Amino acid sequence: MIETNKRKGLDIKDVKQRLNASNEQRLELIVRLGEATNNILRHNEEDLTPLHQLSDQLLNLDIEIYQLLCTLNELSTNNQHCINCQQALVENAKFCGNCGTSNPNFKDATVPQVNCYYCKQLIDEPHMYCPCCGVKQEGM
Repeated sequence: MIETNKRKGLDIKDVKQRLNASNEQRLELIVRLGEATNNILRHNEEDLTPLHQLSDQLLNLDIEIYQLLCTLNELSTNNQHCINCQQALVENAKFCGNCGTSNPNFKDATVPQVNCYYCKQLIDEPHMYCPCCGVKQEGM
């Protein structure tokens, strides 16, 4: 049991490291996208292919980050402590009472899930915007 907890701790640490690296890559990609946009506008270019390519890379990275966050939440499902401040969580609490961080273990089972029409990630149906790609959902 103790070994399982140690392995789980290492897994959470690894996922957090990968998440930080992916977030850094995302920031670098956004800068590249801004520079490419500026270059296209400055030179009145009509070919937007570089922007589409960078945008596709950004979407793939957003999906990776979203999946890492979901994995982090799954790894901490049995953890009854806040992932941010490590304080004990009240059962079925939506947020940490100490720091206000969202409780990744809180899941309203009555909320149906659907696939985002753009990035195809599974999201709660009432979301107006996809938490993965940020695209407004149809019909909202």
